[in-house]
Amino acid sequence: MPRPSKIDRLPEEVREAIGDLRRQGRTIDEILSHLRTLGVDDVSRTGLGTHIQRIDRIGARMREQRAIAVALADQIGDQPDKLAALNVELVHAAAFKLASAADAEEGADLDVDDVATLSATLRNLAQARKLEGDRLVVAERRAADKARREAAEAAAATAKSAGASADLIAKLTRAVLKVDA
Repeated sequence: MPRPSKIDRLPEEVREAIGDLRRQGRTIDEILSHLRTLGVDDVSRTGLGTHIQRIDRIGARMREQRAIAVALADQIGDQPDKLAALNVELVHAAAFKLASAADAEEGADLDVDDVATLSATLRNLAQARKLEGDRLVVAERRAADKARREAAEAAAATAKSAGASADLIAKLTRAVLKVDA
């Protein structure tokens, strides 16, 4: 893994200031001038330019990935199982891209920490998918129970209005609720 740049080693608030200025559309010279006012003198214009180019590339990839995710979500609609499977596939694609070092200009070599992180991510996605499936089962069970209760109440009300005995109404209610008598 490449050594962190001078900018990567700066305090977080300075790195955030660089990002804020870049989002405001400031030039490299303006950002460098601001860094000098903060007492940061060991960052070169070239180093800052390289850092900003890297941020811009990452931002472009993130916007592209977000657009793809939105388009796919629109196509999938409200289908959680397909969305969870899609998330796993997206992580697999990211792992493959890292492993094949497709972005050679940034030295995207996969190291042990990257593999561990991807593995943990895949495990978390699988757990999330299972939890979502469990949640759907519980929701479906609740909906079915509610529908049975409503059907039992409607059947009992109809039987009562027809003059059925209390014993018959109770048997009918138990039958609709699927309760052993």
